Amino acid sequence: MDVPEGILIGFGNPLLDITTFVEDTVLLEKYDLEPNAAIIAEDKHLALFDELMNQENVQYSAGGACQNSMRIYQWILCKPFRAIFFGAVGRDKFGDTIGKRARSDGVETQYQVREEAPTGTCAVIISGQDRSLVANLGAAALFTEDWLDIEENACILERAKFFYATGFFMAVSSASVLRIARLSSETNRFFVLNFSAVFVLQTHKKNMDEILPYTDMIIGNKQEALAYAESHDWNTTDIFEVGRRLQSLPKANMRPRIVMITDAFCPVLCFQDNDKILEYPVPKVDQENIVDTNGCGDAFVGGFLSQIVQHMPIDYCIRTGIFASQQILRVVGVQVEQLPKFRDSCI
Repeated sequence: MDVPEGILIGFGNPLLDITTFVEDTVLLEKYDLEPNAAIIAEDKHLALFDELMNQENVQYSAGGACQNSMRIYQWILCKPFRAIFFGAVGRDKFGDTIGKRARSDGVETQYQVREEAPTGTCAVIISGQDRSLVANLGAAALFTEDWLDIEENACILERAKFFYATGFFMAVSSASVLRIARLSSETNRFFVLNFSAVFVLQTHKKNMDEILPYTDMIIGNKQEALAYAESHDWNTTDIFEVGRRLQSLPKANMRPRIVMITDAFCPVLCFQDNDKILEYPVPKVDQENIVDTNGCGDAFVGGFLSQIVQHMPIDYCIRTGIFASQQILRVVGVQVEQLPKFRDSCI
């Protein structure tokens, strides 16, 4: 399919990833971090960023979950600017760096530049197969809904057929996400929401519940889906029951919702209308080939979106997502320039 420019818009928090590898738990314990979790930095974590930037082995890369997904999406399509990314950065070298990286990977950026805060950063601490993420949002936390009203941006929104937002971004600007979700629903376009992290489900229940009626597709991992169930007192840890209930939540338009639940070891579950459930086993990857699990989920989303915008069957979309996620395991961060060219034969 000839995919038009700007068919997909992603909304997220652009961050500069600062990655370090550790062989023990000293750094994690020092800053009271879990070995495999994603959190927003508190005051007690701020010194961590200075400590990492003073290390010799630290690696920098363009990051932020949504921006990563857009870059993977572009890697697969091999046609620039089929995705446009909205988020906020500071007026500084980090903002320039990640903007150049995104555009070199084919993603058009519509950054809202904020003078009052630096570009956000994300500390990525990798220990074996675990990765702990600590995001210091900076300017990313200052995105405002009025950025969507600028004439150029309004035209971009008018042209797009698919919209994708992360729960991380919803936590920053729920008004923007609700507006986009409603617009998509009312104009018969397609809106995808990623739960993103357990803390989003725990602390932004009201915002999430406002947005879900306009959501055509929910993506989340098993822990996030169970966190949603717990926050709504569903009294079940049966992931199949949780998926069914998420799929059948009230919806503003007539298009049936799709719910996709991922897991590191279990099959990808896809819940559709009329209790239809599809399961997609994830091929095992030899441990010696796994370099970094950071960005694996983002890559899955990017691969999936690259096919859904072409109206490919859902199983093809999911298999492309699985392929993309397993490729990104082999590199540090989301460095698409190190990935092989995507072909149909890959899946």
